[in-house]
Formats: sequence, C-alpha cells, structure tokens
Amino acid sequence: MANKKPIIDLKTKNIEYEQNNQTIKLVAFNKKNMTIDITIWEDGKYIKASNIVFAHLPKSIKSKIKPL
Repeated sequence: MANKKPIIDLKTKNIEYEQNNQTIKLVAFNKKNMTIDITIWEDGKYIKASNIVFAHLPKSIKSKIKPL
C-alpha cells in the first residue's frame, strides 16, 4: 500500500492571500500536525517565514488545499 506524503509542497500552486496589509504566501502543508509553512511579504518586500495552524486560514484558501 502506498504511503501518502506527510508534507505537501505548495510553492508551485502560488496560493496567497491578503491580511493586515501583508501578502501571505503558502509554502508547504504538513499533514501530520496540520500546519502551514508561510512567507510574509509587505509592499513587495520579504518580511519573514513562519508557520500557522491550518484552522487559521481563510475558508476560501482552505478549500484550495483540502482536496490535496
């Protein structure tokens, strides 16, 4: 039986959203602990890399990731 990958690369999907005048770009989804690795951009400049819990994503973004 094939094992599903615990981490899904989202860089190629170019999924992003706006929040508090910042652009949040999704990098990877860790299925095991349900977290998303993100990069934060403001005015086209890189601010930092971070991770957030899947539940904190907007509903429209969750629907793009859920089928994966």
